[in-house]
Amino acid sequence: MKPLTATALLIASMLALSACAGGRHTTTHPSSHSDSSTRLQQRTVVSARRTSSSRLILHGSVRCTATVSSSVQAGSSLGLTFAVRNVSTHPVKVVLASGGLWLVVRAADGTKYDTRVPLEHELGPVPFPTTIRPGATKNVAFIGKYLHVRWRGPLRITPGCEKTALPALRVGVTSPGRPAESAAVADVVAASGHLLDRCRPERAGVAVQGKIDPPSGNAPSMRAMCLVRIKHEGRFLVAQALIASRLAVGELHVAQPYEELSVHHASPFEAIAWEFVVTKDGATPVAASEADATRAANRMAPDWDWTGSQWQGPGGSRCGGTGSSEGGFGASITFISVCPG
Repeated sequence: MKPLTATALLIASMLALSACAGGRHTTTHPSSHSDSSTRLQQRTVVSARRTSSSRLILHGSVRCTATVSSSVQAGSSLGLTFAVRNVSTHPVKVVLASGGLWLVVRAADGTKYDTRVPLEHELGPVPFPTTIRPGATKNVAFIGKYLHVRWRGPLRITPGCEKTALPALRVGVTSPGRPAESAAVADVVAASGHLLDRCRPERAGVAVQGKIDPPSGNAPSMRAMCLVRIKHEGRFLVAQALIASRLAVGELHVAQPYEELSVHHASPFEAIAWEFVVTKDGATPVAASEADATRAANRMAPDWDWTGSQWQGPGGSRCGGTGSSEGGFGASITFISVCPG
């Protein structure tokens, strides 16, 4: 029922493209450019350093450079940016959307996350290439913005432009420390934007029955089963909140590392998988997926999307059919309670 997909979210969120310079080889450099403090920052201020790699692509006409902080905190966005510079004497066309620019992240435990994989089965318009004039540079940040770190480090990140892989970058993962599991469950409930206020798990791995209230408006509440699972990742925890309406949480299957939710259940149902990184500073949403199915009726089922600070909506679509959304850090929810049971 939800038309928003991971591809649409990423492409719609591709913001301003601006000029900047690119490097030649894999380098590490501090963010400050003052001559007197540069050497000191290189030696001592690890969190302020950034690391870059670049390579010529498209028969040497374009230099693609990827830059990222050499250390990121668990739960934060990766923050990697691409700078695509036309070094030729004629205009060139480069795909700057998802798929044209990509990342492969390899974690210390062997986990591999390729940003191209969630797009393999997406249906939508083919992204148009961007024309870059001679000497100009386009800066793109959307991929690193929406990929949140939820794996212990160090991370080995291989950026890619078009069909060319750039030299790999090494990124450390920091954390202020992890809380007790009971505190982590409470932090997840607090970070859900009141969604779990009346369906509140108290212990990891123990499902509860309750109700989910709409974030706004007057849609009827949904009866639901709610569960929080906890996984240890060194100095932080990864928590997965599962919400199931008109089915059991045991019927939800979530494939990692892409938080792919699959449900084999007859209509109607609503299912949400929402992943958080939990440290002593609280819970941060990092990935989510949703699936729903309703029976046909001349009614509109309202839905909301979590923006990171609040629920946005209601949107909605007519009762009848199935839908899903995945790939963003914020959950989506459809109130199937409006449709026939």
